[in-house]
Amino acid sequence: MPAIVAALVMLTALVLLNLLLTFGVIRKLREHARDLAPVVPRTTLAAGATVPDFTATTDRGEAVSTATFRGAGGLVAFLAPDCPACAEQLPAVRSRLADAAGGAGAVVVVLTRLHPDAASGGASGAGSGAAEAEAAALVEELGVAGGPALIVHEPLDGPAQTAFQVAAFPAFYLVDGDGRVEVATNAAAQLPARPRLDVVGTVRVR
Repeated sequence: MPAIVAALVMLTALVLLNLLLTFGVIRKLREHARDLAPVVPRTTLAAGATVPDFTATTDRGEAVSTATFRGAGGLVAFLAPDCPACAEQLPAVRSRLADAAGGAGAVVVVLTRLHPDAASGGASGAGSGAAEAEAAALVEELGVAGGPALIVHEPLDGPAQTAFQVAAFPAFYLVDGDGRVEVATNAAAQLPARPRLDVVGTVRVR
């Protein structure tokens, strides 16, 4: 009998110890989650949301902003030369941009680099030239070089990306004539069919 009592006492002690450890782990996890909260990736601008004001300047010196979509709406594509998922979707993106050309809306292509330091390859002064060459090659692959398209180059988390709250690349948005997001997706193939859009161009943020 004393042995059974001792065993029960020991089992109870172990259960209580386990509960204390569990509560301690839960408390630490909550503290960890609270500390990470400020750096959790933001949620992309969802369908139905109004695009916040932003401004950019094209390489032709034209202003691009939320007013660009007023009236006829448009398509915005966010891409990066060093984005594997962007490379995989190039055929679909190229097709979508081609379909969009010639319509009444605006098409804005925003280019950035996800890893700006990697373009330098460790060589002093080589980074900017390499990045520009990669961006130019992507523009060629997209089929928007040399035409009416104007193209947007901006740093990571630049004004356009911030306005649309881009959380992953590539990202595509259909915007209506009132400046509201109709569709937000990371897959060009998921963009719905709609009337052909004018390519407003590629925008360069100064």
